[in-house]
Amino acid sequence: MKPATREKIAALAADMGYVPDMAARTLVMRRTGLIGVVIPDMTNPFFRDLGQGIEDEAAKHGLRVLINDTRGIESAEREAVRLFQELQVEGIIVPMARCPQSYYERVREACTVVQVNRPDASFHVSCDTIEGSLLIMRHLLDLGHRRIGFVSGPAIPGEDPKMLAYRAALEEAGIDYDPNLIFGFDGTLKSSSAIVDQLLGLRKRPTAVFAHNDINAIAMLRGLRECGIAVPDDISIAGHDNIRLSAYVEPPLTTVAWPMYELGQKSVRYLYSLSHGKRPRKPRVSAPELIVRESTGGPKAARRKQTRSSV
Repeated sequence: MKPATREKIAALAADMGYVPDMAARTLVMRRTGLIGVVIPDMTNPFFRDLGQGIEDEAAKHGLRVLINDTRGIESAEREAVRLFQELQVEGIIVPMARCPQSYYERVREACTVVQVNRPDASFHVSCDTIEGSLLIMRHLLDLGHRRIGFVSGPAIPGEDPKMLAYRAALEEAGIDYDPNLIFGFDGTLKSSSAIVDQLLGLRKRPTAVFAHNDINAIAMLRGLRECGIAVPDDISIAGHDNIRLSAYVEPPLTTVAWPMYELGQKSVRYLYSLSHGKRPRKPRVSAPELIVRESTGGPKAARRKQTRSSV
């Protein structure tokens, strides 16, 4: 029809409050224009920039976004995926999946799935977690730390890239791995408080800790301060993710920045191409970046040695 006629009809529809019938449109076009996003924890600011990148890029392609928060529970993740399939979404984006890849191989038989930061997935958009974690570990080692604690996350230990990087950095520096310096984090503030208690209960404490993420690190900063432990004078704390709050806590947190907005954008572009029958190359994203702030410094022993040598 003529553009002028189309505009008149659109204006009339708007005046009448007309709402298109999605079911009818889907039958005609054989597409819903929907994509599903499975978020493991909406309360974590880490996922905000990712979600913004997904929504902004989806709008460019005329897609609408449905989000389901699974709270990091595997069964809830499976339920979210099932719901999205029932809604006939054009594809699903899954950041930090909890379900095994064998499950998603079956899902992909019926629906396009792009995973974020799961390099073992068939279709994924990832930032190099190992490289980012090595940046943190080498920073702590360069400061003179030799007894470094590590807070592992909810990922399967054998598949946790941060743990792999932690152990690789220790080996690179000729330092033996000590299981007493490994603390478990389940994503809750209560878990972070328990880690502080465990840390302070050690006969020989670490001089630095590489936390699983910034939320965990910030909670530890508070717990240590409440116990009279100064950061970084008594112990250095480093996080991961560079959420916006990390620059404003006291002391400001040393961390690794990820290109979260870019990950969101490129996951949608990849999904869109795959769902339209194309086979694009796997997207490349910017490298992680070390952000050094005031929560890390040299260990006390090294500072005393430096002071004596300067006198």
